[in-house]
Amino acid sequence: MTLEAIRYRRGQLDILDQLLLPSQSIYISVSDTKDAWDAIKKMQVRGAPAIAIVGCLSLAVELIDTDFTNTDDVASYVASKLQYLVSARPTAVNMKEAADRYTSLVKKITLENSASVESVKKR
Repeated sequence: MTLEAIRYRRGQLDILDQLLLPSQSIYISVSDTKDAWDAIKKMQVRGAPAIAIVGCLSLAVELIDTDFTNTDDVASYVASKLQYLVSARPTAVNMKEAADRYTSLVKKITLENSASVESVKKR
């Protein structure tokens, strides 16, 4: 049996609880950034790259069902949630780098003439 540390399909994120390895292989559902923050803080996900992936994917899952009035609201929300995720493990360099990169990217996307709330959320 091959274990996948992270399972993602649009709108669904599950992570292998690394605290239970090697005796058990149990997946935890991550439905929003709070779930990801908790998993990162409890060290249920480990390794700087995995932490960044789980953090960013949790935000993607959360954005699907979140409503916004304009693109600036999306950008502000994304920036806030990414900084929140960084606070779970401030020494996880990849999460901080991803937060900075995606905050900058979403701000750039909102400046595009064709940007809509839905297009920003999807990108």
